[in-house]
Amino acid sequence: MKKDKLEQFIISNRDKFDEFEPDPALFERIRKPKPVIPMFSWNNVLWKAAAVLVIFVASYYFHDYMSPRQPIPQTAEATSEQPSEMIQMMIEAEAFYTAQIDDRRRELNLLAQDQPEIQLEINYELVELDSIYADLKRDLKDNASNEEVIEAMIQNYRIKLDILEDVLSQMRSARNEETETNQTNDVNL
Repeated sequence: MKKDKLEQFIISNRDKFDEFEPDPALFERIRKPKPVIPMFSWNNVLWKAAAVLVIFVASYYFHDYMSPRQPIPQTAEATSEQPSEMIQMMIEAEAFYTAQIDDRRRELNLLAQDQPEIQLEINYELVELDSIYADLKRDLKDNASNEEVIEAMIQNYRIKLDILEDVLSQMRSARNEETETNQTNDVNL
């Protein structure tokens, strides 16, 4: 086996290389831990960004797949006529019920002139129903073709009318009993 020149030089001068001992402080400096320098890796950042993007796209398509589809109107005429019919129907219903409610309120005010607590209570109930009606009207502006909102608005008017009718019937019957009692007392005298 042939040895190269460097290897022969090292073998022949080995004793000279071991002649000097290293400084003991040198080993202390080698053992001393070096401060950890945080490493910034673009690969790590790119992997995390790619994972976030994949999760976002997957969740978007999952949500899109799971959400119910809104029916698409068949023709342009159907979309333009339907809201106007519903709005016209709502305007007519609003006029009818407003007139009925105004009549009942006038009659109630006449019958309950001497009972302000009843008038206050009825006004309180009607104000609450008016606020609910205002909320429904805002919902209707958001979605003009929503039949459920229009039905709820008409139901609100019916509830107002029912409340007024109930109070009026109770006041009429109380007034009739009072009149009959007065007539009986007049006859007995």
